Amino acid sequence: MSFEFDAESLRNLQGKLAESKNGAPLLDLSKLRPQNQQDQAKNDALAALDALGAKSVKDDSIRFEGNEIMLPAQFEGDLLAAADFITQIHEAEEEEYAFARVFKFRPMDGAAAFQRALYRVFGTVGLGKAVQTMFGKRPPQLVSVAVGPNETLQVPWGRVEMPPLNATFDLGADFDEEYGVLFQLHVRAPRKMRQRLEGFFDVVQNELETRSIYKGKAFNGAEQPEFLELTGIDESKVVYSEEVLTQLNSEVWGLIEHTETMVNLGIGLKRAVLLEGPYGTGKTLAGALTAQRAQANGWTFILARPGKDDLFEVLNTAKLYAPAVVQYEDIDVPASGGSPVQISRLLDVLDGISNKTSGVIALFTTNHVEKLQKGVMRPGRIDAIIHIGKLDQAGVEKLIKSTVKAEVLGTDIDYAAIYSQVKDFLPAFVKEATDRAVRYAVSRTNGSTNFKIETDDIVNAAIGLQRQLALMNGAKEGTQEQLTIDSILKTAIAQGAEMAVRQAHDGAIITDEDGDFDGRIRLRN
Repeated sequence: MSFEFDAESLRNLQGKLAESKNGAPLLDLSKLRPQNQQDQAKNDALAALDALGAKSVKDDSIRFEGNEIMLPAQFEGDLLAAADFITQIHEAEEEEYAFARVFKFRPMDGAAAFQRALYRVFGTVGLGKAVQTMFGKRPPQLVSVAVGPNETLQVPWGRVEMPPLNATFDLGADFDEEYGVLFQLHVRAPRKMRQRLEGFFDVVQNELETRSIYKGKAFNGAEQPEFLELTGIDESKVVYSEEVLTQLNSEVWGLIEHTETMVNLGIGLKRAVLLEGPYGTGKTLAGALTAQRAQANGWTFILARPGKDDLFEVLNTAKLYAPAVVQYEDIDVPASGGSPVQISRLLDVLDGISNKTSGVIALFTTNHVEKLQKGVMRPGRIDAIIHIGKLDQAGVEKLIKSTVKAEVLGTDIDYAAIYSQVKDFLPAFVKEATDRAVRYAVSRTNGSTNFKIETDDIVNAAIGLQRQLALMNGAKEGTQEQLTIDSILKTAIAQGAEMAVRQAHDGAIITDEDGDFDGRIRLRN
């Protein structure tokens, strides 16, 4: 069955939905008092959905056009057979069907879009409905979802009734092999509503594409993400050497800030970039600056937290909300030795985002580049390695000027002399020396602000840090035992053997000097 509209009517109906893209409802039933106006507005909205759904639903067995009743030639002379045929179609159209669509967006994003779509078309968000389960009645659900830093929104979940559509929706999730958990919308309604429902599905899709709560935002990679607060990061106080800034701009920031130009030049947007260097050089801060640039240019930024977020799930989310940047710190933990299966998965995922049009930048950091396996390091998996280390003299000068307020910084600072003392310092040590010089001056003047920080103040503070720097360089790394299949099996066998011996011999066992079970038993008299 098809419902045909003339071109002008179709443009008018589609225009009504297009005009509502800013979030204003196509109609607001709560503000329409006269019944005839309310009915007309409702009919306009439903007709608009019919027009949108007409592209997806095609059935030419019945057509509505003109002013005459036309029947197939086979029914000539037998109007009762024609009437019976129409009755069968009518009964089939009234039969309740199940319709569904899976959207390539995360479930809570879909729930928020569903709520906006209902309001956009009807000016109401539907009625939650209890669901009877084997454990009893489950009440209607409203779920709180983060939509920004310190900002939440309640969205429907589960079953929702929408009387104007004569339909019952079930909001849920579906697992996809490539992307993971996706939003799925089920609906039960008479078959005759299928065109209208396809139109509504299209409105939900449009809401997700144009007003997603995640796309173009910065958040962490949890199942229900928390948004990152980026307003406290002052880029003017961030200091790197000129070489590092050049590399960050060419390998990461340039792709984000000049996306269209890069695409037009045939430059792929996919990059896997490794930031490596000692502790305290600003690798994490480089990620924060990348998040700021991403959000300002419509890119999604996802922070994968070691020990909390699954890197592979986060990379899949990035593909859904591309163009996107994923930052994962301390890649040497999952990527160095220990678990061949985990490393193989990581390499497969990196290979999987190698398509030039995918628009996913993977930004990894490590303090121990020497621990990474060779397979991780080759171009095509890790495309660029940026070493973030000690500052050059220009970087030291910039750091001092950004740390010390201008009114207390001396006018005749010898930055070459200072650099000669701090050239082996990491940025964190340079900042500490500068802060220490200020603290010394405040103490020296009994809290007065009537002082100036001079060259000797910073040089002496740097000299005072030499001992701490030497201790840090000589300190051993903290180690954590790698759990392998062999070690797990050995532990399990030993524990099982100990338990068996204890049970068989009433605890008469021999332990070594540390109290550990040594596998022997003490014979009883």
